[in-house]
Amino acid sequence: MFATVRRYAGLSDATITAVSDRTPEIRAVLTSVPGSLGAHLVRTREGLVLITVGADEPCLIETGRRFRAWVHNEIEGFDAAGEPDLWTGPLLIAPHDVRER
Repeated sequence: MFATVRRYAGLSDATITAVSDRTPEIRAVLTSVPGSLGAHLVRTREGLVLITVGADEPCLIETGRRFRAWVHNEIEGFDAAGEPDLWTGPLLIAPHDVRER
């Protein structure tokens, strides 16, 4: 299992609100990639953080490509964020490793 964290900074409040108003559509885009195992979108003081989890690195690359294409076409002002800060790698602790105590 792999995870990718993308940090988008410099977005206006209006752009972030536009994104948050369309989360069902964004979820559909992110989970449409074969091998996608989950996605989380976090609003921060600086902008947005997108966390995706997938079976392998290629599916996460495709998830990022689809997200970027979707927001480019659907969310005015998102391109102002430019390229995100990006971190990716294998998960060391996966959700199925968490056990109730």
